[in-house]
Amino acid sequence: MAFRMGLESPILNTIPPDDLFEVLGTLPAQPLVSSEEWESIKNYYAVNAPDTLIVAPPSVADTVRQFTAEPYTLLSFPLTTLITADTIDHKIYIGSRSSKLFRFDNNLVVEDSFELTSPPSHIRLSPNGDPMLSLMGIMDPNDQPRGSMATLSQDEHKTTTIIDSLKRPVFFEIADLDDDGLEDFVVCAFGNYSGNLVAYRNMGNAGYKKYVLQNAPGSRKVIIRDIDNNGKLDILVLMSQGDEKIMAILNQGDFRFRANTLLQFPPVYGSSYFDLADFNDDGKFDILYTNGDNADYSIILKPYHGVRIFLNNGNNEFQESWFYNMHGASQATARDFDDDGDLDIVAISFFPDFARSSREGFLYFENNDGSFFPQTIPLANAGRWLTMETADIDLDGDTDVLLGALDFNDGVPASLVEEWKRGNVTVMVLRNQMERKTLP
Repeated sequence: MAFRMGLESPILNTIPPDDLFEVLGTLPAQPLVSSEEWESIKNYYAVNAPDTLIVAPPSVADTVRQFTAEPYTLLSFPLTTLITADTIDHKIYIGSRSSKLFRFDNNLVVEDSFELTSPPSHIRLSPNGDPMLSLMGIMDPNDQPRGSMATLSQDEHKTTTIIDSLKRPVFFEIADLDDDGLEDFVVCAFGNYSGNLVAYRNMGNAGYKKYVLQNAPGSRKVIIRDIDNNGKLDILVLMSQGDEKIMAILNQGDFRFRANTLLQFPPVYGSSYFDLADFNDDGKFDILYTNGDNADYSIILKPYHGVRIFLNNGNNEFQESWFYNMHGASQATARDFDDDGDLDIVAISFFPDFARSSREGFLYFENNDGSFFPQTIPLANAGRWLTMETADIDLDGDTDVLLGALDFNDGVPASLVEEWKRGNVTVMVLRNQMERKTLP
């Protein structure tokens, strides 16, 4: 906090030289508080903050019957950064921290591989053109503008940079935001101390104009849709890294936008992902949200980490209706996996309770009359799941789940690390075993 407020701090001495210029630009020119005020702030925390957090014991006992788990060893070491299913051509794309992209068929047999300039974080596939990729530049926390957006020619095995000088882009969307028939980009340049949410207006002739929508680090994911019913596409974004919130960036036309905060979270939450779904079947979108980023300054279990549902009252105002404490929750998706007319949830954690319940790295929440019942699989601790995709990969009419592992060993018991090394599981395929409903 002292560092962010412009006070003397040893953190400044830990900033890599290549990041220093960008980081200094985020700090105030003068301290925001006096020395006396700063001492009062520290004293407030020392007196009022709890010395421990009460964490309930693991409670998941049920084993998933909806899916069967199939582990696959695809890479030399599990360092998966993206996993995306192509539901048109029936391919699976897997990206690696080693700056490679692999294309597999639906049976997870490798068809091709592509060398990239840096680790990929997201891919958008097009039935009529080359895939678009976001390349992080440097995957680890940094403020260097080395990331980019690029197209991939699979026939020629080469990438073409479309936009450069991005700070660790982790996600993007493509949409025509100004109704001119040209595709624009919205990019989550996550960064570290610096970063932004930025839009690139397609000016034609391969030219783009940059618009900074949020000048802050931590933009994690965007969803584009018209939420205020004015006929123009708006931008929903999850911001993390301290000033944590879900915002609606409302499109006013001609690339003018108005920001509106829908949900605000405490700065310690570690917001990690969000998605939209209609949980109460009222025709309005609700928000599915996870928080559990636990890699920075206090790597302890936190009872406020988990999966949440926020219901829409019809006016795009949201109230929390459900919470499940899932340590280190990093992604969740809602689908009707059992075809009973309501939405179930699958969720992964990159920072589960490794010591007591590493199987909570994956959870399936079956929706039964509005109540969600957590279940897991015996192989849930076969990897450290960073990415998740849902798609009907075996073309049998139901939705399967793919989990991608990135087996960093920080904070992990040595015995579990050894299991990971022996198993070397890159991807876990959870095949949906939904019983077919037949007409009388």
